[in-house]
Amino acid sequence: MWQLLGDLRSYQRAWLPGDIAAAVTVWAIVVPESVAYAGIAGVPPEIGLYVATVPLIVYALVGSSRRVTVGPSATSAAVSAAAIAPLAADAESFVELTVALMIVVGVVLALAAVAKLGILAEFLSEPVLKGFITGVAITIVGGQLGKVLGVEAEGEGFIAEMVDLGRHVGDAHGATIVVGLICLAALFVLERFMPRLPAALVVVVGAIAAARIFGLEDRGIHLVGEIASGLPTPGLPDVSWEQLVDLVPAALGLAVVVFGESMALAKSFGARHGERVDANVELVGLGAANAAGGLFGGFAAIGSNSRTAAAEAAGQKTQLASLITGVLLVLTMLFLTQLFEDLPEAALGAIIIHAVLGLIRFRPITSLRDKSRVDYAAALTTLAGVLLFDILAGLAVGVAVSIIGMMRRAVRPRCVRLGLDRFTGNFWALGTDGVEPVDDTVIVRFEAELFFANVSVLRHTVLDAVEAEAPSLVVIDAEPITHVDTTAAEEVDGLIDELEQRGIDVRFARLEHSVADTLRRCNVELGDRVYNRVSDAVTPSS
Repeated sequence: MWQLLGDLRSYQRAWLPGDIAAAVTVWAIVVPESVAYAGIAGVPPEIGLYVATVPLIVYALVGSSRRVTVGPSATSAAVSAAAIAPLAADAESFVELTVALMIVVGVVLALAAVAKLGILAEFLSEPVLKGFITGVAITIVGGQLGKVLGVEAEGEGFIAEMVDLGRHVGDAHGATIVVGLICLAALFVLERFMPRLPAALVVVVGAIAAARIFGLEDRGIHLVGEIASGLPTPGLPDVSWEQLVDLVPAALGLAVVVFGESMALAKSFGARHGERVDANVELVGLGAANAAGGLFGGFAAIGSNSRTAAAEAAGQKTQLASLITGVLLVLTMLFLTQLFEDLPEAALGAIIIHAVLGLIRFRPITSLRDKSRVDYAAALTTLAGVLLFDILAGLAVGVAVSIIGMMRRAVRPRCVRLGLDRFTGNFWALGTDGVEPVDDTVIVRFEAELFFANVSVLRHTVLDAVEAEAPSLVVIDAEPITHVDTTAAEEVDGLIDELEQRGIDVRFARLEHSVADTLRRCNVELGDRVYNRVSDAVTPSS
């Protein structure tokens, strides 16, 4: 915690140009993006600037990463809007509930930090994130098509909204389409040929200039309109306790998204520079950033991949860059908001579409098909859930599939028969080239922890082999078994008794001391059954 204070104590003058360059770069990107993302979240544009400022500064002071830039994102905005839409009665309550949701998310993250639940980041698997982000990006693009076409589309969920858009596509506004396409083309051209320029800011300036010169509003093109200037004042949202309770499920889901995405980002950029990121400190930083951001009015803040990458490319060394960006954003809110009021909404839609198109990636999902059916199913069901139901439901479905897959692997672990490679003297799985069964001996390797739900796999594997071959010796290679519970120990004891009654000797190879101690405490008679190597456990006559 307080990573920045430690960095400032040993700050080197040579770092300052890089931090200043990174700050200006992030400012140029985040200002137009914040206004755009506020539209996705369904709140006034100035709230996007609030989210870009307060959480950025708080995370810079409290977070453990020197690299991550925290603020508004398309993902957090879309999830927030999806969560609030069923609960809000009107525009005013929508804003109040959005702010309340941000505070509850901050509290959830802070409580998770107190409970040392940083390890939960490991349960939001990469396949689920891939499917989730791709699904959210598709819904965001779909939601912005109306702005670029100059029509309004409504509907519960992505599919319904796209169906409604299709019904109204004949009402598309030609001039709006031209503006949107020009802005979108300019973004791609600038990105391709002038990557160092802040493309979004250049397009915003150009679109505002065009709106004023050519009178675009008089031509029927919708503009952003009034953006409140000045700094936000702290305060609690006007919501009831019942409404807060209703927000908790959405806050839990959104907290998982915020922490999972931000933690993955922090680890990725930290690894590039040999910097350690503490998951529980990240919970504190993200929780404080969201809680503080909520007190000043906003929607959920999250680590931004694009802005973090841009800051690194510009030479960021410490989170001082984020503080400088915060100062620039404060100046923007005080003196520059009126400049953005003539921005065409079609330009905003183009900026959002350009920003999220890169997040729509099907290849990483389809590549999982040949690697892991469970991971592929988790990614695919998350993607489908986001598109068919809603954003949080899609995430829940994907996490559920991942957990079911994990449970299935735990309950049905790999349990293989081993044989002897006569050339090397090593024991490998039967079926491997050059590996042959050992005469009058069954050797089984159980490759998991041994507990009540999977001990039957070991029992059935051994007994099936005994029934088929009638050996005089069974050897259990127990090296992968790092834990055994009492139920499994009783089953092992029963298996030993059953085999001995048939006149079959039972031996264990490479049994860990802690596992052996547990078995003995459960009255399993190990005696001289334990051997250091599989070869030692196999009878000399074999």
